[in-house]
Amino acid sequence: MPVRKLVFALLGLLSILALALCLWAPFLSLLPGGNLEFLGGAGRVRLGSGCALVLLLILRALVRPPEPPSRRAVAWAEFATRVGGTVTEERRGLGVLGWSGGRMVRWESRGIGITLSTTTDSDRNTDTHFTADVRMARPFQIHVVHESLLTKALFAAQLWHVALRAVRGREGRGDAGGAVGSLGTGAGIADRLAFLGGKEILAGDPAIDDAFLIKTDAPDLAREFVVDPGVSCSLREVNESVKGWQMSLMWQGASEHQLTLVVPGGILEPRELEACRVLMEASLRCLADRGFLESSSARAA
Repeated sequence: MPVRKLVFALLGLLSILALALCLWAPFLSLLPGGNLEFLGGAGRVRLGSGCALVLLLILRALVRPPEPPSRRAVAWAEFATRVGGTVTEERRGLGVLGWSGGRMVRWESRGIGITLSTTTDSDRNTDTHFTADVRMARPFQIHVVHESLLTKALFAAQLWHVALRAVRGREGRGDAGGAVGSLGTGAGIADRLAFLGGKEILAGDPAIDDAFLIKTDAPDLAREFVVDPGVSCSLREVNESVKGWQMSLMWQGASEHQLTLVVPGGILEPRELEACRVLMEASLRCLADRGFLESSSARAA
């Protein structure tokens, strides 16, 4: 490998010299002993240096040393090994949340697939997503964030009322395709998200109510979910490990819902990845054990 790097660098230097000779061939006559006529004139010098440049670039591409794997590639490969999952490379595409695709980790918990991926917005801000698609027998929607002055402002009822009015206006004009595509099929997306414009609920557990802001369209079912010992413990662990996270269970059409945990940035630390994994799997276990999910026979049908 060191020899290959040395050859790669040497070919790069020779490529620069060939390019300089191609550009400044007429000035060779100004150098001591420079004789363009002996070399066949400036045109022939340029032709020869141009051919040499092409050949050098081809050789340089052939001997290019392999690039070391990125930190994310290493961290996610180790994570995939720990959870018994697989690492895949998928085509990147532009969606509602920005650019998605690329490197992903997929694994299963209780027969339900979980995906670890990233999205990048137009400002090149990266978010890490843990997602799982589920079919609900007892459907509800919930959004959980760490409670702070910022999240209280972002999820204030007045702000969401304005946003939902804009969505209803777009639906009325028939141009809400982007929203529909991201949240399911059919009309009434604003109605489905109306719970975000309501007040947060209290779970009845001070440890939860003091730490998290919870909004839902079915308070009793949401309380049953967040007070589950596994879920509440995992929520606190994620809250201590990462900043700015959001967790949601959102309707996608019919009985389809998507469980999503979003963390700003590309998380690489094993503790952060593990905390997020535990929360996702604890949530799926809670949904299954408490009868929120459709039975396996119903899902197969």
